[in-house]
Amino acid sequence: ERAMGCLRWYEQYVHLLRRLESGRTPLVVDLFCGAGGSSEGVRRMGGASLGVDNTEQPHFVARFGGEWFVLSDALDRERLRGLVRKFKPIGVLASPPCEGSSTATFAGKPSSQPVLIAEVREMLAELDLPFVIENVLGARSEMSHAVVVRGQMFGLQTERPRLLEAGGGLVL
Repeated sequence: ERAMGCLRWYEQYVHLLRRLESGRTPLVVDLFCGAGGSSEGVRRMGGASLGVDNTEQPHFVARFGGEWFVLSDALDRERLRGLVRKFKPIGVLASPPCEGSSTATFAGKPSSQPVLIAEVREMLAELDLPFVIENVLGARSEMSHAVVVRGQMFGLQTERPRLLEAGGGLVL
């Protein structure tokens, strides 16, 4: 019930944006899209997403269609600028790999994966578009201005808190 109320609230913004854009559905670029969890939230509010990931994402393609997926390194700045020029998104969602910040251990050892949050933030700031970066609680030291979002806030029965950090003029 809470999640549906939240979606109805944001559907109003999507409706307004559509009217301001002469009927064009607001689009966001979803970097490191994976199977499309963030894009699904955008779709449920009435928007559209263009997913970008460096590996094939058959679940994303099955959900949203192949024309809405780009196989590319999400950190390729020139490619991202080209996608922004072509698709004219209203913003960018980015969920860089969280293994480097995860508090979970891998076979008893901390992950050796790089933490990409600072690089992603710098890249997104160059675009001059609103953006949100999402990651795990272990990334708190990298995301000092982030808010914590929990599934229970939306009536979900899950405990997978996430940090959300906004930029490009967007404030959470």
